Amino acid sequence: MKKDSKVTYIRLAPKHYKLTLHGNEYDVRVIGVGHRQGDVKPLFLEIDGRLEEVMIEVKEYEEVVEELAIPTAGVAMEIARKRPRAERDGDVTTPIPGKISEILVNIGDKVKIGQPILIVEAMKMENELHSPKDGVVKEIYVSKDDNVMPDEALIYIE
Repeated sequence: MKKDSKVTYIRLAPKHYKLTLHGNEYDVRVIGVGHRQGDVKPLFLEIDGRLEEVMIEVKEYEEVVEELAIPTAGVAMEIARKRPRAERDGDVTTPIPGKISEILVNIGDKVKIGQPILIVEAMKMENELHSPKDGVVKEIYVSKDDNVMPDEALIYIE
């Protein structure tokens, strides 16, 4: 298979596309993106109802076009952000995409390093997320049942 292939798509809704590759149509929903690793970035998609992780080559584009030649290993699409990108040492993130099943703290709570603060369900398992430091919960960016991605700040501890 060629490294680059012509892909066409129709945007049905934000994060929802009908994609055509090699004459085959796919129903694609963008679940989220992971952290960039060099010149590739993981993209989490639901393709025809199945969850898939694909790696895309990160390129800078100056304009948006309707047809692109892109690596067949992934699809580059714009993602709207609901939460800030995790960049501070007090930002709590999830290691893998998942769904918030429980929030164990409130704004203003004092927390200790390692204290459980969130529970994220991912791949039918519950993952406890812990405070990265001693401090006070300043912001909670998520609600129960929210879908979350690794590059998002879920809670900020100051």
